[in-house]
Amino acid sequence: MKTISTRTLTQAISILTLTAATLTACIKDDLYNTPHPDQGAIILTTDWTQRGEGIPVPTDYTVEAARSTFVLQAQEKAIPALFAPGSITLLAYNLLDGVSIANGTATVARTTDNDNLQRPDPGMLFGGTAVTTVIADDTVRVGLPMRQLFRRVQFELTITGGDPERITGIEARLEGAASSVRISTGEVTGEAINATANAAAGSAVAVQIPFVRTGNKLTAAIQMPGIIATAPQRTVITLTFTDGKRQTAETDVSEAFTNFNANRLTPLRLSGSLYAPESAEASGSIVNWTDVQGGDVDAEM
Repeated sequence: MKTISTRTLTQAISILTLTAATLTACIKDDLYNTPHPDQGAIILTTDWTQRGEGIPVPTDYTVEAARSTFVLQAQEKAIPALFAPGSITLLAYNLLDGVSIANGTATVARTTDNDNLQRPDPGMLFGGTAVTTVIADDTVRVGLPMRQLFRRVQFELTITGGDPERITGIEARLEGAASSVRISTGEVTGEAINATANAAAGSAVAVQIPFVRTGNKLTAAIQMPGIIATAPQRTVITLTFTDGKRQTAETDVSEAFTNFNANRLTPLRLSGSLYAPESAEASGSIVNWTDVQGGDVDAEM
């Protein structure tokens, strides 16, 4: 009878144990589709087609999901996390230096050196939301349309009378604007900053209009979430002349901003004429807005 040594028996047992463990692991892997059997993954595809002409797609964007925040670059990207099974809401937006975001609401910052007016140049904000169901041991694909949430307004005044060279300073603002927008819905909100005496305008703000003069033209552009529909929209323009005198013109432009919040993709263009009196004694209206394009109607005002 052949005797099996203790060493040989030990080696045989080790081999059998290793083989059994390997078979068990293989059987366990075959029971699941992914390395995360108790959690699910999300691949997000963002759609940026809802943006105005000439507006670029941001280089990156932020996604909020399950109380966590992620920064993504590609339009199609797996969110770098795993999630518990069940319903989940995704909120996406691009971060801007001139905009703060809290609790799903984006608010434009205010200037520090111009009567606390709302910044005219926060950049272009996009945002969107989607709801999906996370499935354990699986990957779900989610499409999320991004909407343009700010609208551009362009101003142009032609100096048709007087002497343009007498103008040494221009201060201007647009009243009746909204300061904030809900990212998920596009609904605008406001706060009591530079509000008019009208109680209906209590939540409206004023936006700086940064006019620049080139020859006989004054031009400016702003971006903002929208208007407060219950507030009047007014331009307030103050000119300073070479003799130190100042003249202010307030003009109601509410008609031009009718349904302004309904179409953020098309810029609103206001044009008109300006009179720069040749002497301090001259009087009369110095600003006359005459035309609007890209609004609810394209017509003379």
